[in-house]
Amino acid sequence: MARPMFDMLQAAAERRSFHMPGHKGGAPFGAVDLYRLDTTETPLSDDLYAPERGIAEAQRLYAGAAGAARTLMLTNGSTSGIHVMVQLYCREGDTVLLPRNAHLSAVNGCVMGGVKVRWLPVSMTEDGMCYMKEADVIAAMDAHPEAKAVFLARPDYYGCCLPLDRIVEAAHARGVRVVVDEAHGAHFPWSAEIASAGACGADAWVQSVHKTLPGLTGSAVLHLRDESDHPRALRLLRREQTSSPSFVQLMSIDDARAYMEECGGSRLRAVAAAADEVRAALPALGYRDAHAMWRGTGLRFDRTRLVIDAPQGGAALSEALQARGVDVEMHDHRRVVFILSAMDDPDEVRRLTDILEEIPPEKVHIAPLPMLAAIPERVMEVRPAAMAECESVRLAECEGWIAAAPAGLYPPGVPLVCPGERITAEVASRLINVKNQERFGVEGDTLLCVSV
Repeated sequence: MARPMFDMLQAAAERRSFHMPGHKGGAPFGAVDLYRLDTTETPLSDDLYAPERGIAEAQRLYAGAAGAARTLMLTNGSTSGIHVMVQLYCREGDTVLLPRNAHLSAVNGCVMGGVKVRWLPVSMTEDGMCYMKEADVIAAMDAHPEAKAVFLARPDYYGCCLPLDRIVEAAHARGVRVVVDEAHGAHFPWSAEIASAGACGADAWVQSVHKTLPGLTGSAVLHLRDESDHPRALRLLRREQTSSPSFVQLMSIDDARAYMEECGGSRLRAVAAAADEVRAALPALGYRDAHAMWRGTGLRFDRTRLVIDAPQGGAALSEALQARGVDVEMHDHRRVVFILSAMDDPDEVRRLTDILEEIPPEKVHIAPLPMLAAIPERVMEVRPAAMAECESVRLAECEGWIAAAPAGLYPPGVPLVCPGERITAEVASRLINVKNQERFGVEGDTLLCVSV
């Protein structure tokens, strides 16, 4: 009997994973038969949206571990939690401050909730890493006193963390709520080095359990600082998420929390120490630690996120590692990123030094990324533009049209144009003059635009 999905997953499971999910192919408390445990709402189970038994207790325990007043378990990844956060403090017509490089789910949350967006600018290092500056966030709050909330993301894919304490203090002094996409920081409650968004005073923060903890793919949590926010958050979640949540996913969230409470802190320290050994060996091998190159930004760095700057380019190093049975989380034009978790074997992490020794870097010319483009003129709000009648317009002819969807280049992954903005000649030119795999939001050679 043909089982193409099983065959595909079985082949993938044989490789060395330095990518998501954070369980790295191992169950934290030993293998179980997920089919036997899979169920729905029954007299002996529970209801995610009106929990009284196992789910209620699991959420209480997770809230205690995360330092939250309430925790809501999610089975649609951080996306559903981000949708809830955007709409938690902003009703229809209210304004949120959103980083230009926010995850698409944040934009979609604004579309669904009718929330107005005012963009926070991002900065870029000489080697093309984009990040937020504290001063820019505070300046945006002063420029938009009507904003009800500011949305921030930390850490990013590279493990870079924007310091939050002073931003939260400044926001609360202005009556602005702070919500944080901490999808890549689910392990922070058990880290002795980087405080979670909640410990920094954020009002709501979402974490992807499946990214850096031993949860099944799609498992996440939404944390709330104030008990009084729980009723609205739960109502929003019922609208954003399936009415048939996966109970084995919910179990994996609870198991991930239990595992981290039992031994997660010591495991993270061991894995981080192993990653530090790899970083220390990089210069002698012809590579560089990207975190060390970004020390002047004022950011903090997650030691369990290994980011290697490759003279031969990120794609070439990723392919060379793949040929040796090692799969990384991602690569960009000059770097590769390894996601490490408490489930990684420190000895396997150290072995990366031996593998890199087999891959002598061949220095090639890596063209610098162009400076970030100016944010185009806003003609419409995000929701009306995204919901309007639209049509696909050829890139060569789209100047002057209003975008109906975000589009930009990767790297750096920052939209050149967002819904409701007028497409400029510069935006069209940048999208035209790259390969298709280096851009997003483009369909063939066309861009989705609001019909005139």
